Amino acid sequence: MKLNLLGISASPRGKANSYYLLTQAMQAVRESEPEAEITVYDFKNKTFGGCIHCYGCRKKGHEGQCTIKDDYQELADLWVQADAIIYSVPVYHMSIPGQLKCFIDRLGQSGITKSLPSASQTGFTKSLKPMGIISQGMHIFSGQEHAITELVNHALLMGCLPVAGNLWQGYLGASGWTECLADRKALAQLSEQGTIGAQAAVDAARTLGHNVITLAQVVRAGREVVFGQGKD
Repeated sequence: MKLNLLGISASPRGKANSYYLLTQAMQAVRESEPEAEITVYDFKNKTFGGCIHCYGCRKKGHEGQCTIKDDYQELADLWVQADAIIYSVPVYHMSIPGQLKCFIDRLGQSGITKSLPSASQTGFTKSLKPMGIISQGMHIFSGQEHAITELVNHALLMGCLPVAGNLWQGYLGASGWTECLADRKALAQLSEQGTIGAQAAVDAARTLGHNVITLAQVVRAGREVVFGQGKD
């Protein structure tokens, strides 16, 4: 069975710098696992309202379906189906964009991990998704690690496996900066010019992609050995 990788570009600007780094990670995934099924979700023109804590998603028969009708459910369904996830986010106010925060608030509140198939009577759920995180901003120290840490916490709360980067180029994931340029294509242009910062960000994103899909292979193989089955 093919591995299903979900890439989430959480920039409201669409195919800009975060999207560029995500494509670098996805290229590395394709090189490491040519048969992987890759889905890229772009936040441009998407609407995510905040959780209103109505508990409607937890009512009998709802199975995690949110009562707010916007783009949340589309992404939540992709999230559940994925074997592994890579987020790529711009830094907003030293953290993640509000649209993404609304999504993960609602995902976490829905109790969606409780509805995922169990692999044993011990309650081990198949929510052990490897999760890689990429973050970029305009300035060299503008909150990239804060944004990554926010999503590492999200990974842990959702029973996922946060994936490390490649040491000096990305300790917690992958990060970069656009050297104070606001242009949507700044990182691509800086990478073409061979600047050390942009190249380090690209290398970190590619290594992260490789690490995520490799760990997804290990998790699937482990399930097959221990429980005698793959993904439900």
